[in-house]
Amino acid sequence: MLAPALPGARFDMRDDTHKHLEHNIEVDHHGAHFFVKIVWQGFEGMPRLNRHRLIFGLLEQQWNAKQIHSLSLRLMTEEEATKTLRE
Repeated sequence: MLAPALPGARFDMRDDTHKHLEHNIEVDHHGAHFFVKIVWQGFEGMPRLNRHRLIFGLLEQQWNAKQIHSLSLRLMTEEEATKTLRE
């Protein structure tokens, strides 16, 4: 879903739904829990909040359909990702 809107981006996605099965039953919600790391040069110069808004906007339909319950994002440019690896 995200790849066409973010050409050239690298994605690392993890489905953590299995860690929240008891929680989902308690709140009667069965949407998925995801961690997504995106490295994309298009984030250059974009404030962190705007990066998140962009991704949440692209996934709005899935949120509204309750297919996603939780989304943890790590959004970086190539430079930021390289710097993180060195630290």
